[in-house]
Amino acid sequence: MDLDLTGETALVTGGGRGNGRAIALELATHGADVVVNDLDEDVAKDTAQTIRDRDDDSDAVGLAADVTDEAEVEAMVEHAEEELGSVDILVNNAGVGNAGPFLDEGYDDDFRLNIEVHLFGSINCTRAVVDGMVERGYGKIVNITSIHTKNAVGQSPQYDVGKWSLLGLTKSLALELGREGIRVNAVAPGWVNTRMTEGFSEAVTEQIQDLNPLGHFAEPEDIANGVVFLASPAADYVNGHELRVDGGQVPIPDWRLDNR
Repeated sequence: MDLDLTGETALVTGGGRGNGRAIALELATHGADVVVNDLDEDVAKDTAQTIRDRDDDSDAVGLAADVTDEAEVEAMVEHAEEELGSVDILVNNAGVGNAGPFLDEGYDDDFRLNIEVHLFGSINCTRAVVDGMVERGYGKIVNITSIHTKNAVGQSPQYDVGKWSLLGLTKSLALELGREGIRVNAVAPGWVNTRMTEGFSEAVTEQIQDLNPLGHFAEPEDIANGVVFLASPAADYVNGHELRVDGGQVPIPDWRLDNR
């Protein structure tokens, strides 16, 4: 299986922590130079420095930008291209977890934030790199969706809508950009050991794990492995696909009610 990314440049949004950091590190392991984006410049630079320190073959740069701000994204990509060259791989990983019951008051802002980050953030980043991909006749775009696109979870319509919209963008762009040599796919994580799940109560954690055929959460590296596959030559004939990395997770009831 050809997973060699030598000579390619990858941009990973939300790459300073959690899944994004693991994705950036794994892409570098397979030879890619990596642009690590994050709202927090310090964690972006830390991940980039980790790549440079551990791998003589891969370069990296950490850049801060708000993916919902089109001007900031364009400036980031311009800077990245000056440092590492044209972006061949885009991983739209930046996300938020703001959610709550639909009937509660005060959640309109969470709906807007989920749409702004998951959908428009991905649109902004894709627009900033896609012309170069079209010109070169090659590119890989991997969007990070969620198990929520398969099994909606109660008490989190904001997050569900944000991730469903990103899946729709994935499939639509796969149809439009395939003839341009660009493959657009998604990875749908299940529950992963990150800062978000660290806040779950013991009862909720046990409930979720009991419903998973593997009996435990994923690690960020599991998600990164799926991204590397879709970004690699091994997936050149994969387009418009959502790869579930969830351990075979079955539907989850309204578990957030137990977490209040």
